[in-house]
Amino acid sequence: MKPIALLIFDLDGTLVNTLDDIAASVNHTLARLGKKPISVDAVRRYVGDGIEELLVRALGERSTRLAEAVALYKDHHRRNLVVHSALYPPVLKTLEHFQSLPMAVISNKAMEFVSPLLDGLGIGRFFQLVIGADSGFPLKPAPDAVMNALNTFKTPKEQSLIVGDGTTDVRAGKAAGILTCSVTYGFRPEEELRKAGPDYIIPALPDLLKLFTPMR
Repeated sequence: MKPIALLIFDLDGTLVNTLDDIAASVNHTLARLGKKPISVDAVRRYVGDGIEELLVRALGERSTRLAEAVALYKDHHRRNLVVHSALYPPVLKTLEHFQSLPMAVISNKAMEFVSPLLDGLGIGRFFQLVIGADSGFPLKPAPDAVMNALNTFKTPKEQSLIVGDGTTDVRAGKAAGILTCSVTYGFRPEEELRKAGPDYIIPALPDLLKLFTPMR
């Protein structure tokens, strides 16, 4: 097993299944704008690049009402953040195994949603660094937030790992020069993830325990 000194996780589709609550907020927004609802599968394809891009895709255009759409979405989502959202079942066990390591969450979701999700689902205590869409760094796949984590914990790139369900996680990790691992149970199809070329692909989060050991 490979020793690692830093674990970075994506949030949506990696630690927490938030898809139904995201879809509900998207369709609330579309209804308020007089648009037809879209399917949960469509929302699954559209997530990952921040709220604005999600709504541009849902609207089918970069509408002049985008700012209104974002405001509607945020208002609904903050009031309905954990209606259906839940940890993927093996998440707690995995985090407990690696809790001797510094761990971080880097998400393209705004911090007003990230922190309440982590704390509301009981896993905020595991993370020494949490970075969201509005934390002052470009969104993934830009490597800036990943580089910030490396600098914060002063860990070697070859002993640092990012785990996520999207190609943006792989691209951000590669751009930062760290190890990358894709999970196939999240929001993106395995074929799409394989094309991004992660160092590791796993079907379940506890598979990390078979591949990596915490640095002593």
